[in-house]
Amino acid sequence: MSKLFDAIEDWFLAITLGAMLLLNFGNVLSRYFLNLSMSFTEEITTNLFVWSCFFGAAAAAKRGAHLGLSLFTDMLSAKWQRVCALFVTLLALIMFAVIIWTSIGMVQSQIASKQTTPALGIPEWTMGIAVPVGAAFCFVRFAQAGWLAWRKGGN
Repeated sequence: MSKLFDAIEDWFLAITLGAMLLLNFGNVLSRYFLNLSMSFTEEITTNLFVWSCFFGAAAAAKRGAHLGLSLFTDMLSAKWQRVCALFVTLLALIMFAVIIWTSIGMVQSQIASKQTTPALGIPEWTMGIAVPVGAAFCFVRFAQAGWLAWRKGGN
């Protein structure tokens, strides 16, 4: 199941980044050769960017690739490295829990107010749902990374 989850995450990232590339490139070509701007591409690209930021952060956590300042923690004993890893993981989980909680409220507000996007005219919540879903993915991946750091001693 984990490998399937990993594959979905990686493919989703590849597809969203590829779609952003094609949309922006198509819009540039359209403006240059046809003197026509496709304004809807900005809306789609912005939403895909939000999705790819969250999924990229989750994928980086999965790989242990997030930037860390280990200058000080490397000087600590294994016990204190584990404590630091636990503390950092808890802070990250709290942050993502707050993002999930507040963004669910945002999506509920978008649904209640029947907001639509300016260019495409689709319900705003279809774009806003990227935040709680993406933050939930990050929450899971940071919890996994924290557990692995705890088990191997904090590094």
